[in-house]
Amino acid sequence: MKRFLTTTAAVAILVGSAGLAAAECTIVDSDMEAKMRENPDTRAGYSTSLTRDVRDLRNAAMTLNAYGKEGACEEVAEAINELVSNPQEASRDAGGGDMIAGWRDEPAEYTYESAMAVSDATGRMRADEILGTDVRSSENDTIGEVSDIVFDPKGSPAYAVIAYGGFLGLGEEESAVPFSELKISEDGDVFYVAMTEEQLEKAPKFERGNFDWLEDEGWRKQNDDYYKSTRSAG
Repeated sequence: MKRFLTTTAAVAILVGSAGLAAAECTIVDSDMEAKMRENPDTRAGYSTSLTRDVRDLRNAAMTLNAYGKEGACEEVAEAINELVSNPQEASRDAGGGDMIAGWRDEPAEYTYESAMAVSDATGRMRADEILGTDVRSSENDTIGEVSDIVFDPKGSPAYAVIAYGGFLGLGEEESAVPFSELKISEDGDVFYVAMTEEQLEKAPKFERGNFDWLEDEGWRKQNDDYYKSTRSAG
């Protein structure tokens, strides 16, 4: 059988790679992360631009941490917590009274019903634009982010690896959602899984960083059938 190829988020590799000594830098405020998990409305109030920008900063902090740049990592981590704690005030300070680019416009109205099948999306989707994208349930609840993409031998996206259970962290668990089971907003800022958060939590899972399932045809069939059956039941 031909081997599947992956393009993995670089920071995820760096943090877990042997040979790079991780420094002591607390990137994520555990208390804040816990509050966001307990109150989904808090996270849902952030704009898509802010969510993606914060994740970019988080990734930068993780990379600095992996290379032992503890001081720089802590500075970025402090900026992250300031943005998340008071994004509106932070944006006014940065723009001299005006909202910075990406936060000036009114938030887009996203719904599962208005999203389109990924196969119907026009234009090419770049991997670096997909990684970190918000993932929402069919009930429009934000449940995770795209942490990785798996390509088939022909170079087409086969799976989106969804990390969920966290916000500033990379999530506590991961599942591989077939691209055929995803929908995407018109502007490409949000992906949708055709299920509720509870159903996603029951989907087949794999250990972070372990892609042995790519060679396990039985596991992939079980995984794919789960998403198909859940969509059909809905």
